[in-house]
Amino acid sequence: MLHPTLIRNRHIGPAIYFLAATIAFTACNSQKAGNTKKVTTHRQVINAELPDPSVIEVNGTYYATGSTNDWGSVYPLYKSTDLVNWTFINYIFKQPPSWTISSYWAPELLFHNGTYYCFYTARRNDGVSCIGVATAKNMEEGFTDHGQLLEWGNEAIDAFVFNENGKLYLTWKAYGLTKGKTIQILGAELSEDGLSVKGEAFEMLTAERNSWEAGGMEGQCIVQHNGYLYMLYSGNSCCGGQCDYQVGVARAKSIKGPWEKYEQNPILKGNNVWKCPGHGTAVQTKDSWYYLYHAYNEKGFPYLGRSAMLGEILWNEKSGWPYFDTTARIDGSQIKQDLVEKFDTDSLGRWWKYDVPGYKFNASVAGGRLNLTETGRKNSVGAAVCVSPDYADFTMSATIAGKNAALKGLVLYATGSNSVGLGVKNDSLILWKVKDNRFIELNTLHVAYNDQLHLKADIVDGHLGKYYYSSDGTNWTLVTNKADNQESINGDNLAWWSWGVKAGLFVKADSISGNNTATFDDFGITYK
Repeated sequence: MLHPTLIRNRHIGPAIYFLAATIAFTACNSQKAGNTKKVTTHRQVINAELPDPSVIEVNGTYYATGSTNDWGSVYPLYKSTDLVNWTFINYIFKQPPSWTISSYWAPELLFHNGTYYCFYTARRNDGVSCIGVATAKNMEEGFTDHGQLLEWGNEAIDAFVFNENGKLYLTWKAYGLTKGKTIQILGAELSEDGLSVKGEAFEMLTAERNSWEAGGMEGQCIVQHNGYLYMLYSGNSCCGGQCDYQVGVARAKSIKGPWEKYEQNPILKGNNVWKCPGHGTAVQTKDSWYYLYHAYNEKGFPYLGRSAMLGEILWNEKSGWPYFDTTARIDGSQIKQDLVEKFDTDSLGRWWKYDVPGYKFNASVAGGRLNLTETGRKNSVGAAVCVSPDYADFTMSATIAGKNAALKGLVLYATGSNSVGLGVKNDSLILWKVKDNRFIELNTLHVAYNDQLHLKADIVDGHLGKYYYSSDGTNWTLVTNKADNQESINGDNLAWWSWGVKAGLFVKADSISGNNTATFDDFGITYK
């Protein structure tokens, strides 16, 4: 089975994610009287896809995690000493909690009485989204799951826990999937150990109709500043091509309110470089406040996922309300580093992912090769292991060792029902597209090879691809999209509302011969 572990860093060089972008977002009140700063920056600080990020600080070290949606391993964990350079250290769950089936969203970290907590959202076996909790004494050694913490109707998501005067309070988004119910942010007191709800639920905020937040209200975090509690929260649609996410703020004297929404909401909007910002966590340094949140880069939108961004929170000295600056330079650069995978360790590296609901495969590494086996059919693609691209334009490549009747090769994977790829089955090379769970052959060629066949794909904007094969790894032949009379495949079926495309390897068992294993010598991604 696939058990990602920290074998080595994904990329050549130190296990550090370097700062590569400086951008700004529009805000409603950056020039109001009483402001003390006029220029600040917002930047991507962790590579690839990391929506709904959470951050805490413990003894000078910052820890961050974020949603993994339906992908395992669940909730990557990073650490930093400056909020800009981050090192991967572990997964909160290497295997999904046994009570869950999918939708691993919105993990929130907390440090309380010498214990680290992760409050997280997951979908239960019956399809209901609930909030769970896990704990650890040492962040780098993994978490122990304590199971479901809260069920609330058809949906309870986006947990955030705040310590007010020594009492822990759980807050969450409710009613999002219950017909006829208004979307609200609710709260309830937790037990002293943080592992159970002991108080009655109380209303904190309600989404207002005919307002900027009418499409939703979620992703809240709470901070204390100058005698008030401030709640940063996100409104409208988080994800996909029609997203319109924005961030607002409300304040109160205590967690039970009453909460006052800022009349100049929203305070953080998207622009033509970074789209749909929101769902973050605020953290205070010695003399500043920062907000770690997500946004889509316009390059590859909406096919690539949401990036983890860091922006400074400024405070209006006259009114007390927080704001985000509008005057900084806009730069859409992203962190991107090439990946060269030789399968020269004893297990797959931590950057490999798998679709949890489609988990019907084994993956093993030995002798410089990956053996990928489909053990059960869950979709029309087969079994796949993938990585999250750092950038929308890239070349992915792989070398297949040996031949059999299983279809195997490269895949650009959105879901098991919508993907594209190039694979070989015996001596037949097949260019394919899975659309709405229907497998479509776009071209089939006879190709003669002995021990190895090299495949590669040039991807543009996260969904347009030209696919090639080679018998020697040097001279490449284009496999045209014969069905559509095109040189490339238009992966217009690859936009998925909750996560971005993945690049990787697949195997699809042959139902007649029973062959179900593929062997790969290498895999790589290079960026343009």
